[in-house]
Amino acid sequence: MCSSAIRRKISPEIREAALMDLDEMYKIEVECFTGNAFTYSHLEYCLRSPSFVKLIALVDDEVAGFIIGLLEGSKEKIVGHVYTLDVKRKFRRMGIGSALLEALERIFITKGVERCRLEVRLDNTAAKGLYFKHGYRPEKIFKDYYGPGLDALGLEKKLKEKR
Repeated sequence: MCSSAIRRKISPEIREAALMDLDEMYKIEVECFTGNAFTYSHLEYCLRSPSFVKLIALVDDEVAGFIIGLLEGSKEKIVGHVYTLDVKRKFRRMGIGSALLEALERIFITKGVERCRLEVRLDNTAAKGLYFKHGYRPEKIFKDYYGPGLDALGLEKKLKEKR
């Protein structure tokens, strides 16, 4: 976890992630999630699939983090699902995660998403704090979601009202 030193907030450049970003994204994924990281081939699949929304944050042309989301459900009821949100250790607590999450939510809204959901490790205090700050609320606990004894908290946020 990051030191307790106060970090400056920065405004990253956010763009769509591309296949050329795969190696760097995988390095960050492993740094963030070690044993529970998505595989290289899984990230490649997400980047190649038009079903996923994938965004990357750049700070001075360096990849600082990324987010991957998916539109799920039928045309009548589309739910956004945040698959992963990763921020390189040296850029944590600078607003990168917030910027990525807000950008993904804006895209979800333009695609008709009313609710967004995600899962977070129950013991990941920093990530839970980020999601709570952005209006996500606990829905349920998934036992052993990340492996034996590693539970997840399912969170959800209403993005827009039904018309």
